[in-house]
Amino acid sequence: MQCDICFRTGGPKLPFLCPTDARNRLYDLRFRHATALFEGNAAEQDVSAALEERANSNQSTGSMARVEVTEIQAKMSQAAYRTQHIIFKAEELRDNIEKAKQDLARRKNVLSRRKTILATVSNGIEDQRNKQIDDIEKEIRAIKFKWNQKHTTSSSARAFLCGEAARLYGLKCVKNKNGKDEYKIGSIPIIELRRLNTVTAAQISTSLSHIVHLLMLSAHYLGIRLPAEITLPRRDYPLPTILPLQYSYKSSNLPHQSNSHSTFSPRVSLHLDQSDQSRPRPLFINKPLPIIACEDPIEHALFLEGVSLLAYNVSWLCESQGMVIGEDGNMMEIFDIGRNMFDLLIGVHPRPYFGARATLAPCTPARGRRNIEPETTSRVSSYPSMLGKYSHSTAHSFLGNAEGTGMILRWKLPSPTKLCDNLRSELMSEIANAEWEVLNADAWAIDDDEPMGHDGVMIRANEESERSPGLGMQSFLSIKTVMDTAETFRTERESRIVASGWTKLKPR
Repeated sequence: MQCDICFRTGGPKLPFLCPTDARNRLYDLRFRHATALFEGNAAEQDVSAALEERANSNQSTGSMARVEVTEIQAKMSQAAYRTQHIIFKAEELRDNIEKAKQDLARRKNVLSRRKTILATVSNGIEDQRNKQIDDIEKEIRAIKFKWNQKHTTSSSARAFLCGEAARLYGLKCVKNKNGKDEYKIGSIPIIELRRLNTVTAAQISTSLSHIVHLLMLSAHYLGIRLPAEITLPRRDYPLPTILPLQYSYKSSNLPHQSNSHSTFSPRVSLHLDQSDQSRPRPLFINKPLPIIACEDPIEHALFLEGVSLLAYNVSWLCESQGMVIGEDGNMMEIFDIGRNMFDLLIGVHPRPYFGARATLAPCTPARGRRNIEPETTSRVSSYPSMLGKYSHSTAHSFLGNAEGTGMILRWKLPSPTKLCDNLRSELMSEIANAEWEVLNADAWAIDDDEPMGHDGVMIRANEESERSPGLGMQSFLSIKTVMDTAETFRTERESRIVASGWTKLKPR
């Protein structure tokens, strides 16, 4: 503290010169003395309190000792009880451990015995398993062998039935006047589709009817569902028809023809063609085909579509039985229905029917029947023996499985539409090449002395004369018969002789 008199800061090393310095010198001592007084008072209070507590404790020492003894005894009792409990639990645990050891030893003995038994049994179980597998595989092979054998037997039976049915129907191959092969069924020539213009309507209808019956019977024996549905004649349904592919096997209540005259009129035909595309295609005609082409083009188109579907059915059946038809787009083979049917049913050497009592003897040519020509034999012998193998009626070689579907996809048959277009163009070009002659009015004069024979056929002459009697230009088709004229056209085409373009008329 600075002195007010000497203006010095007091310190222990400086001599004091004034009372302030002296006072400053005494401050430290005064603090120490005050501190000692405080400490003495505090010690005195502590001693007084201790003395008072000791005096009070002397009075309660006896009662506190009894309480402490009681507490100690209770704790000792608890400790003894817990000790006994612990000892009991320890004994119990020892017993459990001993039992567990005994159980473990027993289980080890059981497991060791089982291992011994398993090792003993395992020595022969692999051999037994292999033996069982071999036995099962042998049974499977035996079953498959029997299955294949039964299928081969059934295939042979199918081939035998088809061949016998074809022979009963009179399907055969003979030589015609020109030395060429001609196929007949029931003594009726099987018409090539390219020669439909040269054959009478009755011959066409009869031939197609026989072919349809034999085809359906063969398909039934072979278990094949033909792509185009064929409706055979029945009550109130006297002639066969065929449905297009997209309408086949879809409905049993389709419209059908009750008779040929009422159904195939131009008006009815046009009405049905426009209203119902699912109409069955006829496999019969009641007039020569060139006349139908002129009078009713719709009936002509339906008939050509029907025969094209029939040819497609025959080719499809041949392909399903291993024959190759229409390779490289050759439609002539497809149109030759008679040859395809003969090669399929008779041309291939018939398999012996193992289930029959009598064996099938080799076929010898009967009277009026010829042996298979070398060309036909070579054509047929190249086909695999598959007649009766694939069908829709057996699980073995099923045509609907992956193998059959793949085989069908590999066929190169043209569509029925393409066949119909090709056939129509060929037949219409043949009709267009027919020779006509334009006559003047004097040529229509009829000589009363010489009656007109049946050599000429007048087309729509009466109708035209009634409408315009003075009309001097009429169309006159001169043919002796449809067969003679068509045969003349065919002979001329075969000999490649160019026609003069004029038709010779019988002099009146």
